Amino acid sequence: MKKRVKTVIKANEMGFCLGVRRAVGTLQDAVESEGNPVYTLGPIIHNPQVNKQFADQGVSVADSPEDIPEGSTVIIRAHGIPPILHERMAKRHLKVMDGTCPKVIASQKTVKKYDEMGYHTVIVGDADHGEIIGLAGYGSQPIVISSPEEAEVLELSGDVMVISQTTIKQDEFDQVCDILKKKTDSLKIVNSICSATNDRQQALKNLCRQVDACLIIGGKNSANTQRLFMTAEATGIPVWHIEDVSDLPEDIYAYETVGISAGASTPGFVITEVEEALLSQ
Repeated sequence: MKKRVKTVIKANEMGFCLGVRRAVGTLQDAVESEGNPVYTLGPIIHNPQVNKQFADQGVSVADSPEDIPEGSTVIIRAHGIPPILHERMAKRHLKVMDGTCPKVIASQKTVKKYDEMGYHTVIVGDADHGEIIGLAGYGSQPIVISSPEEAEVLELSGDVMVISQTTIKQDEFDQVCDILKKKTDSLKIVNSICSATNDRQQALKNLCRQVDACLIIGGKNSANTQRLFMTAEATGIPVWHIEDVSDLPEDIYAYETVGISAGASTPGFVITEVEEALLSQ
């Protein structure tokens, strides 16, 4: 087997997005300026390296507001939270710093607006994802679906508003919307997919046409990283999803030209370490 990567090409769009950068910056500011203990409600982002860095600085991760000592500082992560958690944090007199992605905040306001107008809400995304859990809290009885197959069995009536997770693939959302259009004459489609998501998907497709194999770098529980992997895999070239340089597969060195892309919560230093390791052989 040939053991030489001659060229590494990076996608034009990858790594930290605006929302992640904002959340991480909010937490770093709190670490540097707050006298109180600093907590996050769930991991700040879906990246183990970043979360370890903050743990080393004394940041604690809590599963619920009741796990946080009264008077402490708590950072809301990029995915956002449902209103009920805001209420529970207020009861504990926590100092809240909001790191919710602005795109997610816009989606929350949209769900609340149409719910108050009497629309039935359909949310397209991963039901267990933090963003979707938070988003669903802004509607009275929202329906969450994750696939065209689930859309096919829905029974709808009246006015319906459909909105998506900000990080899903555009064609996934389009397929669901095409099905829902056949089920109701009153469908309001709100395309809330972040432009950064579409830009990364397109940049990756372009990259895959230039390389022999590809690496997708990011947390294994990162939804947008998983979708990048699926996009690269669909092109037919060999592709691996790795979290960091320690996951580099031996088989990658069989290819002369390797592409690199990374999820929206993958820090630059992790990408650099992978690139340097590939070229050091």
